[in-house]
Amino acid sequence: MATFRSTAFFFFSFTFCRLSFTEDRMVVSVKSSRQPVQRMTGESLTLNCTMEYDEVTCINPKALWQRMGKEPLNDTDKYLIHINETKMREKPGFRKRDTYIQLVNLSLTDADLYQCTGECLQGPTAMGWHLNLTVTAAPDKTQENDRNGHNRCSADVILLIASLILLHGCRGLIK
Repeated sequence: MATFRSTAFFFFSFTFCRLSFTEDRMVVSVKSSRQPVQRMTGESLTLNCTMEYDEVTCINPKALWQRMGKEPLNDTDKYLIHINETKMREKPGFRKRDTYIQLVNLSLTDADLYQCTGECLQGPTAMGWHLNLTVTAAPDKTQENDRNGHNRCSADVILLIASLILLHGCRGLIK
């Protein structure tokens, strides 16, 4: 009976200490920029999210960008996603995952609040700052080209008229 109590006490103590240890220790954290970003339509934007996690307690870690209240941005036809992961020398047992997402050919509908979330399969979730993306319309190149073409055409007409006047005046001198 004494062996059963000491074994039960050992398992209880081990489990209790293990849970206390993981609750006191940071399992996952997320860092991302919170600076507002302004871009024009047609431009690209790359967002970076750095997730640090305990490689023992954080199983199947994911760092995802998402628009406020919407699904994660993981459509590889629309977004270029690059993930780089390394072990952290300064924090043994921890890994650092950088998730870069490039939004290509921005449109006015891309303006929104964006947030990076770091999550473990069975465990905690961490959220980064909200990033405010403002997209403004780029100047219309066709109107600008039309104006420049119109200005060029007007100058050509003026030069043609001046040349004709000079030629007409020179003919009178040649006779």
